Amino acid sequence: MRVAVIGGGIAGLSAAHELLRRGADPVVFEACARAGGKVGTRNERGYLSEDGPNFLARPLDALLDASGLRPEVVTPRAPMTRWIHLDGRVLRAPGLSLLARAGLGRALLEPLFAKPLRDDMPLGEFLERRLGRRAGGLAATVMSAGVYAGDPASLSARDAFPSLGALAERGSLIVNAFRRPEAPRSGIWTLRRGLGTLAGALVLALGGRVRLGARVGQLSPAQGGWSVQGERFEGVVLAVPAAAAADLTHGFAPKFADAARRFQSAPVTVVHLGLRQGGLPRGFGMIDADGTLHAVGTLLPSSMLPGRAPEGRALVTAICGGARHPERAALADGALVGALMADLRATWGVRDAPEYVRVVRWEAAIPQYAPGHRQRVREARELVADLPRLELAGAAWDGVGVPDVARSGSEAAARLVQ
Repeated sequence: MRVAVIGGGIAGLSAAHELLRRGADPVVFEACARAGGKVGTRNERGYLSEDGPNFLARPLDALLDASGLRPEVVTPRAPMTRWIHLDGRVLRAPGLSLLARAGLGRALLEPLFAKPLRDDMPLGEFLERRLGRRAGGLAATVMSAGVYAGDPASLSARDAFPSLGALAERGSLIVNAFRRPEAPRSGIWTLRRGLGTLAGALVLALGGRVRLGARVGQLSPAQGGWSVQGERFEGVVLAVPAAAAADLTHGFAPKFADAARRFQSAPVTVVHLGLRQGGLPRGFGMIDADGTLHAVGTLLPSSMLPGRAPEGRALVTAICGGARHPERAALADGALVGALMADLRATWGVRDAPEYVRVVRWEAAIPQYAPGHRQRVREARELVADLPRLELAGAAWDGVGVPDVARSGSEAAARLVQ
């Protein structure tokens, strides 16, 4: 079976490898000059920086085996200190000052107020009901910022955070967290030369099946199969963002295209700064719970990983914009870097100007899972169910983490050939 995989991000590459493993003949169409989507790495002037994610929190065994990169896996070194910017102060998490400000006493009463979650609702509303306004609001802000660069008033409690939803459906978060069987802890990890090497290795393993710079502008059903840029295929995996899927399908599946356009994403601009190490703490990074800093989150990659910065220097990565402050992602490079340096001065006392700056812009960076997301995904898939061998894959539908996206691609491939 000849299958067109439209989109050469991790979902598309994962789908192609699964199709190949199952005996199909995949061809990947990628519009950009490189594959991997938001997973990419640049190494210049001694700084190794990521286009998107810096770490993965769950295993990716199938793709590591397919790419031969398992020996390249590295885990962060201590310290893994995390900070929260709250009430204008930088507080260590967890720490007594943070716990006192967070309203811990009310949060511990959660089992008395807990009822099983029956209907989905915004994360902020749910956690404030359970943990109290102060603790619940802080927890919701930190969770939404850390995963989605999102707004807790708009993100789904159940569908954006499935583990939380599973606990909530059984009643008390605190009680059920203690009752839950302990799962094996894999910890966060990355690759020695950056996560972008994963995409490159997967492309090599696929041989000549990946076409770079091959934007698809024509997709249509044709005699029980598909026409893609005039070529015939028996099946299609659409592994592109929801808006791109809508553009490709509006001619033959207008109801699906309308539904796909309603899935929203937040803009993010990633700014990498090369600074003198002496003026910076060592740790994982900081989340801005106040919403007053220009970065939703700030990471310290060179504090935890080898080869991320020259000797005596540090790489600081700022994630700017997101759903709550999209205007910050749109600031010009100079204005954004200046604002970030002012924030670093105010929070960590950084005085030196950066010797290295790299700015990466994503207009639609992270899908935002609103309440009812899973139901809308089911309905969207039903709208294309009668088409011949067409499957959807990617972060718009099945989870925003790289392991989620990889699983989405492989499962789409499996459904297509079963």
